[in-house]
Amino acid sequence: MKVMKFGGTSVADAKAWKQVYSIISKEKDVVIVVSATTKTTNDLLSASDLAKNGNLTEAMNVSERILKRHTQIVDELMNKTDHPVLFEKCIAWIYEHVDLLNNYLLGIHTLRELTPRSLDVISSIGERMSSYLIAQIGPLYGVQSVHIDSRDVIITTPDFGKALPIQKEINKRISVVKHHLENEHTPIMGGFYGSSLQGELTTLGRGGSDFTASLVGLALGVDDIEIWTDVSGMYTCDPRMVPTATPIPEISFYEAAELAYFGAKVLHPATIQPAVEKNIPVWIKNTFKPNDHGTKIFAGAPLDGVFRALAFKKDINIITINSTRMLLAYGFLAKVFSIFEKHKVSVDLVTTSEVSVSMSVDTKDNLDPIIEELMQVGHVHVSIKLALVSVVGQNFLNATGVAARIFNKISNYPIKLISQGSSDINLSFVVDNDHLSYVVKDLHKEFFGV
Repeated sequence: MKVMKFGGTSVADAKAWKQVYSIISKEKDVVIVVSATTKTTNDLLSASDLAKNGNLTEAMNVSERILKRHTQIVDELMNKTDHPVLFEKCIAWIYEHVDLLNNYLLGIHTLRELTPRSLDVISSIGERMSSYLIAQIGPLYGVQSVHIDSRDVIITTPDFGKALPIQKEINKRISVVKHHLENEHTPIMGGFYGSSLQGELTTLGRGGSDFTASLVGLALGVDDIEIWTDVSGMYTCDPRMVPTATPIPEISFYEAAELAYFGAKVLHPATIQPAVEKNIPVWIKNTFKPNDHGTKIFAGAPLDGVFRALAFKKDINIITINSTRMLLAYGFLAKVFSIFEKHKVSVDLVTTSEVSVSMSVDTKDNLDPIIEELMQVGHVHVSIKLALVSVVGQNFLNATGVAARIFNKISNYPIKLISQGSSDINLSFVVDNDHLSYVVKDLHKEFFGV
């Protein structure tokens, strides 16, 4: 048994859907998790912002674009004359959800307010449409598929936008999936969204479809979890930055998690943890080149040498807090991190001295209220337009010359922050955005010869 998750590019259009059907029609005992079609989630978020900012006309234009994208897919996948009932059923589903979107947009425009709860409902519409339509059309392409609403399975905390799964509840609700598998059907679910115990729709955060697949895999105790995307696995670096980067055949859970957390976009960072619990291998596969080996992620993956890959994040900030006293007072760090916890903002890197602490955070989070509270415990300085680079491998703490090899190679570029992880698989540092491309390419050539 396995879980197969297909990302946005894998379900981008009718041609991609046919490719997905071709892949899953050859499988038995499989659960399918799908993302929204490419651009749909971004369009949903854009329409919400437009409505909030008073531009309802443009928001409705974006909604119309979503409508046309999905009706076109249905038009291309089936002949209306040959399948009139199914065709009308699919078109009605699209209009129902676009009407839901439009009603929310009107309310947001009227109130000039976009709540996290409303945003979760809106941002889930892409997965709700794609999963239902793929399941309904599946039998035309040899897949005995059945749709499952993820709200019936993925139970979470009521933290809108960043809900946390309640695995104990998911394990109970997974029975509906097992029922369809026992009847030789292929369950198809939308990733990314679920519901609270109170029945309120929630989301797991951007990229949460990978997470959904892993949660389902853990609940079912599957043999494999496969993440299908538009690249043939994890690479030694992002090929868009380093065209000479090569696929990684095998990688450990912890290396993959570090790469995902520190910027490798092929995998959601949270995907790994549920798989680790039952040691379920995770595969990264290419929908459009299904015969490529891809990357197998599992415990104890071997490595020749020390370095496995590079990851990076652009446009981060460094926040430095200096204690108002000359020595770090008791509870100073606790106060600092409690503020980040309160606002549910994660910190990537941390360094401390006797009188200050510096940390890197993503700029996508709203930092203004955090900074305002931090100013109550110390002097705050924010550095912007920076990039985080993470070198991932094995045995960093025991290997000699690792740091020297890294920093000698990039000695011409100023380093803003350095963090050697407590584990032995990661060394990270921060540079200017403008220097990122040079730093990454120089290091990749140093470690991998290309």
